[in-house]
Amino acid sequence: MNYLAHFHLATQAGSSLTGNYLGDAVKGSVLDAWPLAIAEGIRLHRQVDAFTDHHPEVLRTLALFAPPRRRFAGIILDMAFDHFLACHWSSFHAEPLPVFTRQVYQTLALDAQLMPETALKRFERMQEHDLLLSYRRIEVIGRALDSIAARLSRRTTLYGAVEEIERHHAALEAAFLCFYPQLLHWVQNRDGAAGRRG
Repeated sequence: MNYLAHFHLATQAGSSLTGNYLGDAVKGSVLDAWPLAIAEGIRLHRQVDAFTDHHPEVLRTLALFAPPRRRFAGIILDMAFDHFLACHWSSFHAEPLPVFTRQVYQTLALDAQLMPETALKRFERMQEHDLLLSYRRIEVIGRALDSIAARLSRRTTLYGAVEEIERHHAALEAAFLCFYPQLLHWVQNRDGAAGRRG
């Protein structure tokens, strides 16, 4: 899953937004240097990714992508699912998306001094351009995918990958609407999650 989904799931689990944001930026399994709440958020991020990566609906959906881009199918699908979450936001969260994204940025800003430099710069760009809200627009997803491609060491078939989302839009949307409620239910019913939300 990508940023918007991780933030949404964090709120449903009563988990640290900052920790869930840093799930990919922080390496290693020893998290003793981090505040307890942030360490728990990092772990939740990784658990969500593991649940997603092994889910049958996700595995079936990855097979839609053409062979030249299949090695990047997970990245493409993560971005596509954030797009569909933004588009179907009112089905999953009571607060309007603009209100939610503003609260996310405000919360992350409180922990900015804890972020590694790369994660801090990415957060600043996210906030400046309100990327979470803009994920509703497919062209923004395309630019985000191209930006990821530009960070790789050599030119890859990830460039222009938004055309895969456009080509399979209906199937990807259906897969999201099937999968995300299951992921949300799993997150909300993890051991101790209900107590933390209360």
